[in-house]
Amino acid sequence: MGSGERRLCARLGLPAADAEALVLAMRRGESSRTAVVLAPNAPRGYEPPFPCEREAPAWLPPRVYLPAEGERPALHADYAAGFYYILDASSCWEGAALGAVPPPARSLDLCAAPGGKSMLLGARFGYTHAHTANEVNAARRGVLRQNLLQCGWETARVTGQRPDQWAAGGEQFDLVLVDAPCSGQSLLAKGIKNPGCLGAGMVGGNAKRQRGIMLAAVRCVAPQGHLLYTTCTYDPEEDERVVAYILKRHAGWQAVEIPALAAFRSTLAPFPSYRLLPQHGFGAGGFCCLLQNTDTPAQP
Repeated sequence: MGSGERRLCARLGLPAADAEALVLAMRRGESSRTAVVLAPNAPRGYEPPFPCEREAPAWLPPRVYLPAEGERPALHADYAAGFYYILDASSCWEGAALGAVPPPARSLDLCAAPGGKSMLLGARFGYTHAHTANEVNAARRGVLRQNLLQCGWETARVTGQRPDQWAAGGEQFDLVLVDAPCSGQSLLAKGIKNPGCLGAGMVGGNAKRQRGIMLAAVRCVAPQGHLLYTTCTYDPEEDERVVAYILKRHAGWQAVEIPALAAFRSTLAPFPSYRLLPQHGFGAGGFCCLLQNTDTPAQP
């Protein structure tokens, strides 16, 4: 076991067997698992034209399917027609947290490209409410806009402001998604090279950026609104510790229990947060924590 792998397993407090399974998954790079989200373009009553898992996990969000092993959804004409969006199953696992959120009138995906989290939000709550998909990087913003248009979500607003600009603008939303830029350790489990992702420097640098994004994001959430924080990395410094940083500085905020994800609850924090590892069998893995602004709305 390399020094970076050893450091990560120690931070996670994994027993020897689980640590070995995680390292093996990262080295093999075969943990990616395809899922599809039905898009606005999908006809009423539509089902994917390929076999899907019959016994889906209880946390699987609505209008999301897990193709059977060996199926390749990207090769079907329905994909080109925008009937569904393809993403890793671990993103759908993170999206299960939205089951604890009431339908929003206005939502913001602060780090939206390439569009998967926005699609999961739309699939659960419908594609008719006021949704903003934001991406500061111009090239990635173009991909985001193209993906949403291909899927038929023409009413979604695509923007390119920095998180601090959103915070300064004063606009507030019932639901904000922060799928934060991170070290991307789960890319290893997908077989994608990611040099340095296990190093202390990259992890610490990303954690600092994540804290800045979250400090801006909380200012965009209306009283009684929710903020879903997700990453595609395993290190607690980018996960639980970022959330702890926000909760320490904002007394009116609390983490929300996600009953559907109870089996994945983290033992590394006193508040409810959840981690998926590649050996769980539902994709490359990730982290999620749902927060609520408990402030009372101002009286008109």
